[in-house]
Amino acid sequence: MAIDAVLTVVGLALLLAGAWLLVGSASRLAMAFGISPLIVGATVVAFGTSAPEFVVGLVAGIEGKGDLAVGSVFGSNITNVALVLGIAAVIRPMDVHPRLLRWEMPVLLAATVAVAALGLTGTIGHVPGALLFVALLAFIGLSLWLQPNAAETLAADHVPEPTGKLTRRGMAEQSLLLVLGVGGLALGSDLAVNGATGIAGRAGISEVAIGVTVVAIGTSLPEILTTAVAAMRGNHDIALGNVVGSNVFNLLGVLGLTGAVATLPIDGALYYFEVPALAVSTIVLLALSWTDTRITRWEGAVLLAAYVAMVTIVLVRGSM
Repeated sequence: MAIDAVLTVVGLALLLAGAWLLVGSASRLAMAFGISPLIVGATVVAFGTSAPEFVVGLVAGIEGKGDLAVGSVFGSNITNVALVLGIAAVIRPMDVHPRLLRWEMPVLLAATVAVAALGLTGTIGHVPGALLFVALLAFIGLSLWLQPNAAETLAADHVPEPTGKLTRRGMAEQSLLLVLGVGGLALGSDLAVNGATGIAGRAGISEVAIGVTVVAIGTSLPEILTTAVAAMRGNHDIALGNVVGSNVFNLLGVLGLTGAVATLPIDGALYYFEVPALAVSTIVLLALSWTDTRITRWEGAVLLAAYVAMVTIVLVRGSM
């Protein structure tokens, strides 16, 4: 058990470090080749913050541990709403930009419904997975077209300052960092998946429960950190946008591409709690935002309490 826990922690640390290196180096290389910070922010950064969830899901799916992959995505989305936004709102009440209500949140609701409906078939296979991923690409393209100011805000906060043309040495350094980032993601995901699976087996807890709790918290650390910092700075658009965008990417990108590569099984038992919890977290986010377009401290405290209750129920269910 101790070795498995160490493997999981080291794996998650490598995942986070790999994602950080990937975002920074890929962003600088892309801008050195003339790609605008706007495009980099909407693609490289958006992928980088969800890279831990994606790589864990892909590795777990390929290794036949689909329950862990699905659990980590569902858990990550619930964690983003209840834990991440709960922490951010307690730090500073957040105003909700009307743009999120008009575009991103309806897309998140549609993605949640689509995944829940597909899951009723028992799997997310190659074709449905590919369609989900195509929907993600369409979402990114339409977001750039419909909301260029939002993409500029994201780019300004997350994309490194343009450095002009990189020297040959600079290109080599950034390429090396990029390779190290990809390597960190690959090694970290393998360690995290094997460690989490070992914990589940030795503790008598289901892989879904470990995915929803331990793995989901670990892979959500980038969102926790960036959203908390944005909340402290009063950057409400970025704080909420990080959560909503990450949840859309998890459902359409992570489950979509993983399902397209390796068919993901959706256990019918998930519909007794985990899928309803996923749906409720999305609906609650919409409700809190629509009521007075502001998420207050006490609402943030309620979200944190709900997260603790969710984790407790998942672990109890997973040990039965």
